[in-house]
Amino acid sequence: MPFLLFIFLFICYLVAGYGLLTIFKMQLKTAYMITLSLLLGIAVASFVPFLLQLFYIDLNPASIFGSLVLVALVLNIPTWRRIIKEGFPAVRRSFALKPFRILSYEVPYLLIFGFFTFVSIWRCYYLPPTSRDALSGPEAIAEFAVREHTMINSFFNIDLWTTNNQFKSPYLISLQMICKIAGFPFGQVWLSVVFVSFTVFLYHALKERLHPIIAGLLLLLFLMTPEMYAYTFMILYDYSNMIFFFLSLYFLFGYFKSGIRSHFYFAGLLMGIATYIRSETLALAVLFLPAILLSQRRNKDSLAKIVKANAFFFLPSFLGYYLTAQLWIKYYLPIHYDIGGLVNGHLSDWQPLFQRYSDIVTHLMASEFGIHLWGYILYFTAFLFVAEGIFVRRYSRDARNWLYAIFVLYLGVGALGFLLPMMNLNETTKRALFKLLPLAVLYLANNELLIRLSQRISRWEGTPSYLFAREPRPAPTPIAPTPAPAKGKTAPTVAKAAPASASRPSPKKRKK
Repeated sequence: MPFLLFIFLFICYLVAGYGLLTIFKMQLKTAYMITLSLLLGIAVASFVPFLLQLFYIDLNPASIFGSLVLVALVLNIPTWRRIIKEGFPAVRRSFALKPFRILSYEVPYLLIFGFFTFVSIWRCYYLPPTSRDALSGPEAIAEFAVREHTMINSFFNIDLWTTNNQFKSPYLISLQMICKIAGFPFGQVWLSVVFVSFTVFLYHALKERLHPIIAGLLLLLFLMTPEMYAYTFMILYDYSNMIFFFLSLYFLFGYFKSGIRSHFYFAGLLMGIATYIRSETLALAVLFLPAILLSQRRNKDSLAKIVKANAFFFLPSFLGYYLTAQLWIKYYLPIHYDIGGLVNGHLSDWQPLFQRYSDIVTHLMASEFGIHLWGYILYFTAFLFVAEGIFVRRYSRDARNWLYAIFVLYLGVGALGFLLPMMNLNETTKRALFKLLPLAVLYLANNELLIRLSQRISRWEGTPSYLFAREPRPAPTPIAPTPAPAKGKTAPTVAKAAPASASRPSPKKRKK
């Protein structure tokens, strides 16, 4: 029975997420459509019980599952209209699967990926959540909510002065409730859907830029990051926050390159989801405003157009922050949390800020402890960054975008640790650096040295090297048809091109 309900939830995620994609008129590869639909569906599902709670509706199986179905149907109103107009093939084309082909050198990678995926899924299904942050907050609240049919339950009667985890976003509470009601005692099977979907998305994104051998190696380095891999089966906010933050930047930088307005607004929605999961993401989102304004200036947008577009981009992030960090805490929870009282009272003393920036590098990155956390992926990134600067002496526009994102994240996380001393180095800041890893991987995907290596491998094996060029291959110019002759007139004779051998003078005969 639980697995039938899991299939039901899986379909709800897929349908709801696809509805959001159609609202934003996203036309992407099938692999992207499926994985994004599932990720967006998970985000929508996490908001449904929270929205019901805001209206004080009883959180029981009928209300939650019924609302999931209703939301999925409402989000697909444009899809229904399209089906009425064009028929079901219009939807089927969005999920048209190409012939599945696995190259021989992809098999070892896929076997390793499969092993990592199996271990993560099994631990999600079989083992309970054990992290202190989950047990003192979202996991305990969800367990009581399933019994008492409300998120504002007897959990808050416990003395919780030693922790603030009960004040965090309802994202985890909602997803844990849904899966527990479906019959999974530990709830976190939804995390496996997030993990697998993001891994597939990232692998395809890497293969668009690099040869599969190099793309597989980069994904392997990413998955084998010890600290982050553990969070593929431990329920905390940081892994999901990393995914939606990365996806927002992926489509934002895609907008910088293509100018497709729907990608810009879609990136704003994804950033809003990341802020809903962790409210401090709003500060990081604002730091990307200079890059956005620079792109809009290059496009010569009018002031009114810039203001309107940026308002729509940042609106989801402000809503995600207000609903979780202001409305929920101040007006719904029986105990209150003074966020303003947590701000550093000595902002004129900048020495702790510089110390935090130094500690991030020396303690969390370039140290033995950093290797235990992240493996060697950051060293690999730094080495190729320096090598590209020395041997290529320039960075492509795509590479500069991802480097800018890394720089913004480093500045933002350090500044947040300075403004809010409760964001300690070894826990909160460490988990905030999860967001750095996919940014580093996408910079490597646009590293000129790796692109050249991909082209050499493709030439050696006889595949087109333009597949890994910085710019897509231009489409061939169509040949204009010869106009038909008018009545009574013969068509003009076109002289045939002489063969190459005819253009060379014939050798003279040797005299005897």
